[in-house]
Amino acid sequence: ILCLVGPPGVGKTSLGAAVASALGRPFERVALGGVSDAADVRGHRRTYVGAMPGLVAQALRRCGVANPVIMLDEIDKIGQNGRSDPASALLEVLDPAQNARFVDHFLNVPFDLSRTLFMATANMVDSIPPPLLDRMETLSLEGYAHDDKVHIAQLHLLPRQLRRNGLPAHALEL
Repeated sequence: ILCLVGPPGVGKTSLGAAVASALGRPFERVALGGVSDAADVRGHRRTYVGAMPGLVAQALRRCGVANPVIMLDEIDKIGQNGRSDPASALLEVLDPAQNARFVDHFLNVPFDLSRTLFMATANMVDSIPPPLLDRMETLSLEGYAHDDKVHIAQLHLLPRQLRRNGLPAHALEL
């Protein structure tokens, strides 16, 4: 599992989408920021009001295939609520020894995740639980230099905003 680490805006998620495109596989992003319950990953048991499949099962349903690229976005921002640990549920999803028979609690049938390519993004590795970090290879992506940001803004961002707002190109000068 490859974990792309870097500041916001450097293209971590876009890089994952490019990997999926190069492999000819569908791409799905699963936002983990704020997830604090293992049931969000594994699914809720049907006995609970408002029960639903977990984030992984939902992503597989959206893409419609068993071998997509799933980006676990902001894996460094998962939390704990004291009752259950979403990191342990993610370990079950990512561990090759266990994910061939992953069971979402809502669906209650084993599902083979071994053909799914998982990638992850994080802003920093410090807050990723160590057992989860051990399962991943990290690749650091540095932020843009100031000159690069100015160049991108001048060539791409400002012209797009001028067009979207119906302003002529000479309306703004840097």
